[in-house]
Amino acid sequence: MIRRRSSHAHTPASRGFSRVPSFRHLRIAIVLVLTVLIGGTVGYMEIEQLSFFDALYTTVDMMATIGSSSHPDTEAGRIFTLFIVVFGVGSLLYTFGAGMEFIIEGHFNQAVRRHLMDRKIGALRNHCIICGFGRVGSQIADDFTEEQKVFIVVDENEQNIQICLQRGYLALQGDATRDDILREAGIEHARTVLVATDNDAHNISITLSARHLKRELFIVARANHDETKIKLKLAGANRVLSPYTISGHYMANLVYEPAMVELFEAIMQAETGDLVVEEVELAPTAKIIGQTMRDAQNILLHQGVVLVALKRNGSMLSTPTQRLVITRGDSVVVIGKLAQITAFCHKHMGAPHKQTFQEE
Repeated sequence: MIRRRSSHAHTPASRGFSRVPSFRHLRIAIVLVLTVLIGGTVGYMEIEQLSFFDALYTTVDMMATIGSSSHPDTEAGRIFTLFIVVFGVGSLLYTFGAGMEFIIEGHFNQAVRRHLMDRKIGALRNHCIICGFGRVGSQIADDFTEEQKVFIVVDENEQNIQICLQRGYLALQGDATRDDILREAGIEHARTVLVATDNDAHNISITLSARHLKRELFIVARANHDETKIKLKLAGANRVLSPYTISGHYMANLVYEPAMVELFEAIMQAETGDLVVEEVELAPTAKIIGQTMRDAQNILLHQGVVLVALKRNGSMLSTPTQRLVITRGDSVVVIGKLAQITAFCHKHMGAPHKQTFQEE
């Protein structure tokens, strides 16, 4: 499923299959036929002094080489008729060939699919927009597909769009730095934009455009260089990730903390749902408030869950010290088996997986 869009123009003529040769040939053929039809009608009205209807009828008759109408009375009219016959037959044959090419190559079916795509994109609500379908963007799309998340891919590269087509993704070909392209992707109704191109300048521009179009949008941006992180934050990104930095930390942890890496790999790759990660916002009366990380970890271990991270003032402290004291307003990230996490939430919050933690 695909909708194609030129990134260099915003006129109706530039939409759809303007880059497809057969479609361009079909448009040229239609223009030629209309030119001969209009020129012939006007010519017969001026040369033979015919009425508009008679001139139109004579032109169509000559273009089709039927010859049922009366012959021109003047020499100029007969010479003009020769031109009408030659150019009229030529334009009709060209039109027939272009039409057959358009249908045989499947562009007619693509035009129908594009119309259906327009309707699907227009109906998107609370979806995610993936800007860029390279190595990072394609992985995001694969994960979203596995999790059955609704998303649309925006990319300039036609080959990438064809890959989306083969995989059945909703896709829009165009420059994501343009406001009109983001609007076509349904940014007004989107929940998240993931900026994943390999060009930092484009990522900053896309982030600026997305934040301008929707203030409350959650934006996750890719930074290919360290100096870009601050710029993306200033542009309006809620989260900034560097694939190269993450890979470096991961490789280092494989050496120094292999057990921890294996644990997270098991969590990420678990297909049975035995292990889950849950972020829990602490209630003001939670007993672990005022406790150090070490003491809080011991308390939670007795309940079958592991405290692995602390979130404070919107920032995740992935490696808090053991002496760090948990305060009001903090959130904790815990890991455990699905049944234990569900029982833990039900016991302390009254409902499973509610984002508030209350100890007895």
